Amino acid sequence: MGSGYYLGIFEGHADPAVAIVKDGRVIAFAEEERFIRQKHAWGIYPANALRFCLSEAGIRPEEVEAIAINWDLEGYSNGRIRAFYDDLNSRFEVDAATRAWQNRLLAKFNRDNTINHHGYQWRRLFGDIEMPKIFAVPHHFTHAFQSVMHSGFDESVCITIDGSGDEDCTVIWEHRGNDIRPIYRRRIPDSLGWFYAAFTEYLGFRAYDGEYKLMGLAAYGKPDAGLIELVGEIIKPAAGEDPGYTIDPHFIHFGQHSYSDRYTDRLVELFGRPPRVSTEEYTEWHENLAFAVQFHLEQAAERLALWAIKQTGITKITIGGGVGLNVKMNSRLFQLPEVSDLWANPLCSDGGAAVGAALYAEYSHTAKSPEALKRLDFGPREDDIESVLRQSKVPFRHSQNIAGETARLLSEGKIVGWFQGRMEAGPRALGHRSILADPRDSASRDKVNAIIKFREYWRPFCPSIPAEKADYYFNKYTRAPFMVIAFPANERLQHDAPAVVHVDGTARVQFVEKDVNPRYHALLSEFERLTGVGVLLNTSFNVKGEPIVCTARDALRTFWSTGLDVLVIGDYIIEKPLQTNGGGK
Repeated sequence: MGSGYYLGIFEGHADPAVAIVKDGRVIAFAEEERFIRQKHAWGIYPANALRFCLSEAGIRPEEVEAIAINWDLEGYSNGRIRAFYDDLNSRFEVDAATRAWQNRLLAKFNRDNTINHHGYQWRRLFGDIEMPKIFAVPHHFTHAFQSVMHSGFDESVCITIDGSGDEDCTVIWEHRGNDIRPIYRRRIPDSLGWFYAAFTEYLGFRAYDGEYKLMGLAAYGKPDAGLIELVGEIIKPAAGEDPGYTIDPHFIHFGQHSYSDRYTDRLVELFGRPPRVSTEEYTEWHENLAFAVQFHLEQAAERLALWAIKQTGITKITIGGGVGLNVKMNSRLFQLPEVSDLWANPLCSDGGAAVGAALYAEYSHTAKSPEALKRLDFGPREDDIESVLRQSKVPFRHSQNIAGETARLLSEGKIVGWFQGRMEAGPRALGHRSILADPRDSASRDKVNAIIKFREYWRPFCPSIPAEKADYYFNKYTRAPFMVIAFPANERLQHDAPAVVHVDGTARVQFVEKDVNPRYHALLSEFERLTGVGVLLNTSFNVKGEPIVCTARDALRTFWSTGLDVLVIGDYIIEKPLQTNGGGK
């Protein structure tokens, strides 16, 4: 009888990660960046994440039932995807760089090459043992399966949107029970992910990293008819009855790339000005362009959703794929009167799809359906915090009432690093590796931005709120434990916690459930008892350009190198000595 553990691996691009599942539940998940302290860990094999997941599951490498990969290896091996590329190349003036990219993928995801690659890594890490069999899952189906199963919905319209996966860029799925079937596809080059990435780089950020910055900047923009029209030269509604969109690839892929791999010179010529460089100040023009890009993304997603609802009669929506991290798009869809509920997969990146691939491998072998997702603390924990603190020779104290003491410090205006339990999966801090502040004063937001996070003025901060208070602060909302959807804040939240309401009047909220994270829930309750406000400003425990902290030593280093006032780590509190002016002894 086998161990029952199934492994998912994503590697070779941004955010390599590993997951282990059993009996429909995630046992462990981790991203390689957290271990090596290199944001996104581009192209690195997730060896540390792999070792951690095996250790957390308590199994040897040879006990894994199968290794799941979220790529259609069969399509890359049997000539289908090559034929797709040949047809694409015959319809467009494809440049040499695009052909080289196609050939790299055809070679990388050939089944034999994939097996040999992972076999080499397996032997390098574990010695001369037999590698478990490779189980391939088509890319967009992986996103869809993970999203619908983790949603807890019996049925939904699932929309998966990313850069590309196999041939696809956007797929709509009809989900009823365990039946998930595609009803609409947009294929390369019609990629909303690549469209958004192009403007991410044009506005001076880094693709596959700064898309959320573009989204935040868009809230400061205003509808500029000229810019909306110019962006509309690149992305257009599809012709006739087709509910989709088209992307003109000559602005993104095919042509001279003097400025970026993500867009051509033709895009620069369209707007008549060079791309913004990272040191350049933001202007109203940049803000309005970001608004126009976000507007067109939301318009495209709305058309797809309304068509799918009409086609299927299903009013619940699930979202997967990397573009699903666009909380403003998710919010726009949820606010549609035709939509009764929405779930966005919090692990919707390709790294997160290691979970979906592993879950589908188990389902295919055992018919065990995944459980609905309630938590994301699947990463490493620090087992002996006191030993780490003593070795670090920092002054600390043990607390018998960590929630009460931390709430008091926060109510006094202190900025707190909060390190508890197992690390969260995904890009959002959810009360395990968080920086916390009092949201009642916007000065808290400015302080965190300026001397702790070292980030742009326009980036929003998020509220953590006890789940039972959702109705008090929002008029229309749904279950939102993972900060992947924004809701319009009502007057109470705007009054009580202005530091966590974005300039557009929305908040990307985390509703904290007591049974999932009792310690963090207790902190929120204590803060409400002291202040009358059951809300905390919550942002990820890291500084600009670094991954979220993983270990206690990571937390200590970030604490001492930033303007954090307090570090709460397990049941221990570290406070910085008060600074005095004048330089006296």
